[in-house]
Amino acid sequence: MARKTFHGNVVSTDMIPGTMNRRTQTTGATGRGVPQATGGTPPRAMGGASPWKAKPDNPEYLATRARMVDAAEEIVRDRGAGALRLESLAESVGLHRSSVYRYFDSKEELLTAVVVQATLRLGHEVIEALGPDAPPERFLVEGLAMALTGIANDPVHRSLHSPSTTEAVARVGGRALTEGLRPLVGPMFVTAADRGVLREGVTPDLALQWLQIVAVGLLRIPTGDGRSEELRELLELMLVPALLAI
Repeated sequence: MARKTFHGNVVSTDMIPGTMNRRTQTTGATGRGVPQATGGTPPRAMGGASPWKAKPDNPEYLATRARMVDAAEEIVRDRGAGALRLESLAESVGLHRSSVYRYFDSKEELLTAVVVQATLRLGHEVIEALGPDAPPERFLVEGLAMALTGIANDPVHRSLHSPSTTEAVARVGGRALTEGLRPLVGPMFVTAADRGVLREGVTPDLALQWLQIVAVGLLRIPTGDGRSEELRELLELMLVPALLAI
């Protein structure tokens, strides 16, 4: 399957179950950034946004961010999150190191954008495999099991959840998973609520929050082929009744 990118984290929900060709836009990394002063942290304007930050309404803004995210993902995918260095990244896209801060506040924010992009790609692969009309219970069981297997086998995600990962990098992984899941499953929960499929008292936001908690927790458990059926049984027994009135 050809690799997809989601430049600027603009996500088409045409293939998302129950969205009826609606489109959802989310901004993973905010793009707030300023150049770094020599020998210190990036300067910030007092009482307002820095005049040095890149302007989102500039035609080159999304294109430049996309090149930086793609280049950073290639580094993380090939050598791991610990190998991401702003100097080498800037050089690979033809920018000065300080220019990175015009688009991202920090390396952590850039890494978040990389993982969000990888999460969105995996999510769309799952949706394509299940079909846009898959019922919510199938998406929660088979879809989540497929997504967890994909994350476990994806070098970008694997580098953020390995035992040697630092606390800061692990924090990026959890936040990025949240940002990546929201545009993919949020519309499904809204549609389920409109159809009366969500359990009484469960709102789309609560359902999304609980799914995120479950997904992050399950990432810490080995999900090899030998356990795939066991995982599906657990999700069907414990997750579906917690969220759906079926």
